[in-house]
Amino acid sequence: MNEATRIEQILENTDKSQFDIGEVINGCMQGYQLIYKDITFTCATVAEGKYNLLGSPEHIAQLLDKVIANAVEFCDDQKVALSFNHSAHECCITISNNGECLPEEMSEKLFDSMVSIRQKHNNDQPHLGLGLYIARLICQFHQGSINAKNNTLKQGVDIVITLPFASNKTLTKNKF
Repeated sequence: MNEATRIEQILENTDKSQFDIGEVINGCMQGYQLIYKDITFTCATVAEGKYNLLGSPEHIAQLLDKVIANAVEFCDDQKVALSFNHSAHECCITISNNGECLPEEMSEKLFDSMVSIRQKHNNDQPHLGLGLYIARLICQFHQGSINAKNNTLKQGVDIVITLPFASNKTLTKNKF
């Protein structure tokens, strides 16, 4: 719980600035390929310099870390995909894996504090279920959303992160 409380306090005191989400995604994906050597990542390179968000690039990297770690843990085929789509006003990052599907009643609860669905994964280690809760806090700080759904083939899970692009306004210390 300390990590969740700490991130809430940090976010409350974080100044927002414009940053390039393409640069953050590309940098994180390069790191994941080094960290998770047994996983094959699929990700088209996101054009840098085109997609500016208002917020904290360090926290977006932390958000991606939490979601990617879950996708890796629950994938059955050692493959994780990240896709990036956008409209004029927002971007959508989808992180997908093939593996266990979510029980229907869990898709919304998954982002609550202290919720974990670990049946065959890491049963020997206690798990507090804070990673996706922290991911939700970071999305909310950036005025975005995060949700989970079983993929269309019902062979795994898609985590969908939606974040608004920065407008021409500059904000500081925006509480979430």
